[in-house]
Amino acid sequence: MEQIIGRISEQKQLALLLESTDAELLSIYGRRRIGKTFLIRNAYEKQLIFEFSGLHNASLSKQLNLFGQAMTIATGIPFASPTSWMHAFEQLIALIEPKIKKQKKVVFIDEFPWLHTPRSGFREAFEYFWNMWASRQKNLVVVICGSAAAWMIKNIINHRGGLHNRVTRKMRLLPFSLGETEQYLRSRNIRLDRYQLIQLYMVMGGVPQYLKMIDRGESVTIAIDRICFSKDGFLNDEFKNLFHSS
Repeated sequence: MEQIIGRISEQKQLALLLESTDAELLSIYGRRRIGKTFLIRNAYEKQLIFEFSGLHNASLSKQLNLFGQAMTIATGIPFASPTSWMHAFEQLIALIEPKIKKQKKVVFIDEFPWLHTPRSGFREAFEYFWNMWASRQKNLVVVICGSAAAWMIKNIINHRGGLHNRVTRKMRLLPFSLGETEQYLRSRNIRLDRYQLIQLYMVMGGVPQYLKMIDRGESVTIAIDRICFSKDGFLNDEFKNLFHSS
């Protein structure tokens, strides 16, 4: 397990879900690069029995094929691609059921909005999975995650259809505070004086993925120039890439 920097209240919430005597459906959202996947994987490292992520702009057949691959990874047994999302969740139930008889386990579906492609039937199949089976499993935590925050709020948290009032917990993951940013950099053996730290924070904010680009030993001015303005800089095309995918 990698060290989780900050996220104190979020870690407490995640721990409470494991102590709950009810089935839990957690909706976690926040902009890309903010560390949602990292947080869930590391907080639930010992309890996570299945993880699957949607692929941006992928066809239904491609998404189902990736689901079959995720089942293969989770079971160690070759799985054929399911024929539909209903079929996929039937397979998932067969995987989960024997594993939750004695202790709480976690299922993690990442980039949830990308799976709900037109006429795919994904959200309807998930609604059926949760309402008819998963919501009755006291040893189950289902985590659904999305970077498209507006979509998650409208279609999951405030949804008026089959998922109305079904989310038991919600979590919005925000950028690091200034103090958490300093803590994160120190965990990577990067020590800046407070003036440089504020300079960096004004440019990068508290986005972990951007802070990860800072190299040990270089000045903040050089780091900003390299990351933002060089032809191969990580943030050179970030606006186009980030907002297109969101």
